[in-house]
Amino acid sequence: MDKNAIKKFATEARRELLHRVNQKALMYGISDKLLVDSDQETVASIHLPNTDALGRLLMDTELAQRDALLEKILEEGYTQVMEEVAYTWFNRFSALRFMEVNGYLPSKVRIFTDPDNRFQPQILTEAIHLDMEGLDVEKIFAYKEANDTEGLFRYLLTTQCNALSTVLPGMF
Repeated sequence: MDKNAIKKFATEARRELLHRVNQKALMYGISDKLLVDSDQETVASIHLPNTDALGRLLMDTELAQRDALLEKILEEGYTQVMEEVAYTWFNRFSALRFMEVNGYLPSKVRIFTDPDNRFQPQILTEAIHLDMEGLDVEKIFAYKEANDTEGLFRYLLTTQCNALSTVLPGMF
């Protein structure tokens, strides 16, 4: 077994996840140099390059997520929190892929690939027929109607992780 290939992959994956976590925090107006006021309901366009001059209004769930993130950053520091989030998602992705390949997912529906192991997530094609705790079929239809495949995948991935948290609470 080539352990160097695994080390290289893990390092690159960590770097990419850390970059994406930082980008997601920036969507809430948070960076290593900037923390928004928790009372602020919009994110200014200077922090989000592809938004109009008035900024973007955050939904209630986004406000709650941002407030939780801000609280954790104030307790532990920006870099520590970003590292922790990236590490957590790396572990989740690894566990999900392991469970997928070995047929351990309760839904028996693959998350990252199709049954032929091509990167065409089976979970997207089976979304309407899934039986998963916490799944909102109306949201699935809304994503499909809007042709938002990325949003649908993100929703299904998060829902799958939440459903698995009852079985593997330390991982999900």
